Amino acid sequence: MKDVSEAAPDEAPQAPPAPEAGSWHVPRLIIAWALAVVFGVLVILLVPEPERARWLVLAIGASAIVTFFLQLGTAQREGFITRTSFSVAGSVLIIAVIDAVSLLVR
Repeated sequence: MKDVSEAAPDEAPQAPPAPEAGSWHVPRLIIAWALAVVFGVLVILLVPEPERARWLVLAIGASAIVTFFLQLGTAQREGFITRTSFSVAGSVLIIAVIDAVSLLVR
Protein backbone atom coordinates (compact mmCIF):
# COMPACT_ATOMS: atom_id res chain seq x y z
CA MET A 1 0.00 0.00 0.00
CA LYS A 2 1.45 3.35 -1.00
CA ASP A 3 1.74 6.16 1.45
CA VAL A 4 0.37 9.54 0.34
CA SER A 5 3.89 10.98 0.40
CA GLU A 6 5.09 8.19 -1.94
CA ALA A 7 2.34 8.74 -4.53
CA ALA A 8 3.32 10.14 -7.88
CA PRO A 9 2.30 13.78 -8.38
CA ASP A 10 -0.33 12.84 -10.99
CA GLU A 11 -1.86 10.04 -8.86
CA ALA A 12 -4.71 10.74 -6.47
CA PRO A 13 -4.31 9.15 -3.04
CA GLN A 14 -6.38 5.99 -2.62
CA ALA A 15 -8.98 5.78 0.15
CA PRO A 16 -8.62 2.84 2.53
CA PRO A 17 -10.84 -0.12 1.67
CA ALA A 18 -14.30 -0.14 3.23
CA PRO A 19 -14.82 -2.63 6.04
CA GLU A 20 -16.44 -5.91 5.09
CA ALA A 21 -20.07 -6.56 5.95
CA GLY A 22 -19.10 -9.16 8.57
CA SER A 23 -16.50 -6.95 10.24
CA TRP A 24 -18.79 -6.07 13.13
CA HIS A 25 -18.53 -9.60 14.53
CA VAL A 26 -22.12 -9.59 15.76
CA PRO A 27 -21.77 -12.85 17.72
CA ARG A 28 -19.04 -11.25 19.83
CA LEU A 29 -21.28 -8.25 20.50
CA ILE A 30 -24.10 -10.57 21.56
CA ILE A 31 -21.77 -12.52 23.86
CA ALA A 32 -20.57 -9.30 25.53
CA TRP A 33 -24.13 -8.03 25.97
CA ALA A 34 -25.34 -11.40 27.27
CA LEU A 35 -22.58 -11.33 29.89
CA ALA A 36 -23.65 -7.80 30.84
CA VAL A 37 -27.18 -9.13 31.37
CA VAL A 38 -25.84 -11.99 33.52
CA PHE A 39 -23.62 -9.64 35.56
CA GLY A 40 -26.44 -7.12 36.06
CA VAL A 41 -29.02 -9.72 37.08
CA LEU A 42 -26.59 -11.42 39.47
CA VAL A 43 -25.81 -8.11 41.16
CA ILE A 44 -29.50 -7.26 41.51
CA LEU A 45 -30.32 -10.68 42.94
CA LEU A 46 -27.33 -11.28 45.20
CA VAL A 47 -26.14 -7.90 46.49
CA PRO A 48 -27.98 -5.96 49.22
CA GLU A 49 -29.20 -2.53 48.20
CA PRO A 50 -26.66 -0.35 50.06
CA GLU A 51 -23.77 -2.04 48.21
CA ARG A 52 -25.53 -2.43 44.85
CA ALA A 53 -24.14 0.70 43.15
CA ARG A 54 -20.53 -0.36 43.75
CA TRP A 55 -21.18 -3.82 42.38
CA LEU A 56 -22.98 -2.45 39.33
CA VAL A 57 -19.90 -0.34 38.56
CA LEU A 58 -17.80 -3.48 38.95
CA ALA A 59 -20.16 -5.31 36.57
CA ILE A 60 -19.73 -2.54 34.00
CA GLY A 61 -15.95 -2.73 34.36
CA ALA A 62 -15.97 -6.51 33.99
CA SER A 63 -18.17 -6.19 30.89
CA ALA A 64 -15.75 -3.67 29.40
CA ILE A 65 -12.78 -5.97 29.99
CA VAL A 66 -14.62 -8.95 28.49
CA THR A 67 -15.61 -6.81 25.50
CA PHE A 68 -12.03 -5.68 25.00
CA PHE A 69 -10.73 -9.24 24.93
CA LEU A 70 -13.55 -10.47 22.68
CA GLN A 71 -12.86 -7.73 20.16
CA LEU A 72 -9.10 -8.14 20.48
CA GLY A 73 -9.57 -11.82 19.68
CA THR A 74 -10.86 -10.96 16.21
CA ALA A 75 -7.34 -9.90 15.18
CA GLN A 76 -8.94 -7.32 12.89
CA ARG A 77 -7.60 -3.79 13.22
CA GLU A 78 -10.20 -2.00 11.12
CA GLY A 79 -13.08 -0.78 13.25
CA PHE A 80 -11.66 -2.04 16.55
CA ILE A 81 -12.33 1.19 18.44
CA THR A 82 -15.83 1.51 16.97
CA ARG A 83 -16.76 -2.10 17.74
CA THR A 84 -15.34 -1.92 21.25
CA SER A 85 -17.01 1.39 22.13
CA PHE A 86 -20.33 0.23 20.68
CA SER A 87 -20.16 -2.96 22.69
CA VAL A 88 -19.18 -1.21 25.95
CA ALA A 89 -21.92 1.40 25.46
CA GLY A 90 -24.43 -1.40 24.94
CA SER A 91 -23.25 -3.16 28.09
CA VAL A 92 -23.58 0.05 30.13
CA LEU A 93 -27.06 0.63 28.74
CA ILE A 94 -28.11 -2.96 29.50
CA ILE A 95 -26.90 -2.77 33.10
CA ALA A 96 -28.56 0.65 33.55
CA VAL A 97 -31.88 -0.72 32.28
CA ILE A 98 -31.61 -3.73 34.60
CA ASP A 99 -30.97 -1.41 37.54
CA ALA A 100 -33.85 0.88 36.58
CA VAL A 101 -36.24 -2.05 36.26
CA SER A 102 -35.12 -3.38 39.65
CA LEU A 103 -35.84 0.03 41.22
CA LEU A 104 -39.33 0.09 39.70
CA VAL A 105 -40.15 -3.48 40.72
CA ARG A 106 -39.26 -3.32 44.41
